[in-house]
Amino acid sequence: MNAVRIAVLLMTVQRYFGMVVNFATVAVVSRLLLPEEIGLAVIGSSITIIAMSAREFASTNFLVQKKDLSQADIRAVFSVLAVVTGVVSVGLSLAAPWIAAAYGEPSLAPYLRVTALATFLEIAAALVTALMQRNMAFGKVAMITALQVGSGALATIAFAMAGFSAMSYAWAWLISAACSGLLAVYLWRDLSVFAPVAKGWGEMLTFSFYSGANQFLYRLYESLPYLFLGRLISMDAVGLYNRAMTLCQLPDKVFLTGVMAVGLSAFSAEARKEGSLKQPYLRAVSYMTALHWPALTTIAILAHPIVEILLGSQWTGAVPLVQIISLALLFSSTAELNYPVLVALGAIRATFWRAIIIWPVSAAVVSIAALWGLKVMALSLFFVVPFQAYVSIYPVRSRLELRWRELWDSTRKSFIVTLFSMTGPLAVTALAGFRFDLPIHWGLGAGMLAAAGWMAGLWLTNHPLLEEIARISILIRHSRLGRVVARQRASD
Repeated sequence: MNAVRIAVLLMTVQRYFGMVVNFATVAVVSRLLLPEEIGLAVIGSSITIIAMSAREFASTNFLVQKKDLSQADIRAVFSVLAVVTGVVSVGLSLAAPWIAAAYGEPSLAPYLRVTALATFLEIAAALVTALMQRNMAFGKVAMITALQVGSGALATIAFAMAGFSAMSYAWAWLISAACSGLLAVYLWRDLSVFAPVAKGWGEMLTFSFYSGANQFLYRLYESLPYLFLGRLISMDAVGLYNRAMTLCQLPDKVFLTGVMAVGLSAFSAEARKEGSLKQPYLRAVSYMTALHWPALTTIAILAHPIVEILLGSQWTGAVPLVQIISLALLFSSTAELNYPVLVALGAIRATFWRAIIIWPVSAAVVSIAALWGLKVMALSLFFVVPFQAYVSIYPVRSRLELRWRELWDSTRKSFIVTLFSMTGPLAVTALAGFRFDLPIHWGLGAGMLAAAGWMAGLWLTNHPLLEEIARISILIRHSRLGRVVARQRASD
């Protein structure tokens, strides 16, 4: 269990680093580029992501969950990954002029060609990080990710300042892919895993078909709304919706996405020992909701000062979208846990059928809602996100024999903690005459009250997360870094 806690801590630190760097980049670049320029970059990235989701049919998650992994298995995954990515990269580069013509944006063509090359260079880091996750070597994973994020952020800002407009994101993507790939190869050292083979693909392709279909449909759902907005409304609308979604997904990036990487490895290790995943799952749900719900409600209440601080006053048109989307995402707190549990249990087919149901329906609803504008598109998430949550948790409940009462018991204290965290910000808005367009200094004060209320809620409810925080703090104190800091304090 300590290994899992250390892994979660490392991934959380990595996510906090990524959050700070990414949002610093968002804050700077949002002041350097116009909404339509950012919208163009979002369209280009969305098209690339949809195209490259085909390489999920050579999923590296196969390496994490396989019980007995051989060198031949690793080489087979690399071979298929390289072939699929190479074919898609070439196809995207050739199709770039026609895609650019469809949007009436000639600059989309070079954007797509650069990002196609960048995604091909990502193969090395993708393979190595999967192997490191299997070995619970999350310190090295964090190093690779930190370099990827840091180099990409610095490059984006530098190119934007140099006047590269939307292409700043494309060139930064290429640089970050090259940097992370080189570090991954250096840390792994065993170059034999990159030797292509022409056999042994069968088992991996069977697994990856279901996993790949799931990821492909998800990427389609995630990117399709932007493509519709770019065609139906404007690049400016794409920029506003993207920035609103980026702010609202901040808690997911910090608290949930890192847990998925650790969760897949931890749940898979437990399943290989033939242990029960029911209690670890319920405990993880309790932790996640105690972090996720307070963060999202605080963003909804303080949307106006948050937008002004992170993006600037020229982006205040995104405030209503932030308020709507953040509340809709309250239903997504278990999303990053359901997939690794099913994969660990060998129920990869269940993830496929789940994807067949939720992603096409969700994409259709959000895309149709886009016909009536940005607010209706955001409001559609109040149907889409709960629908996704219900369908996603259904196969988990059946395999873990979970009852709704048990899920409620695991989240009841988190609900109370959320109410405590909301009290301070709501009191500040009441003092301001029940207005949510708070000045920045009022917003900062309300944010501190939210944090104080969150801590008070954890203490008063004796939430399990409080005990986990205490355990993690002990691990930090007994770590090498903790001992160094302690000796430094003693010498001072």
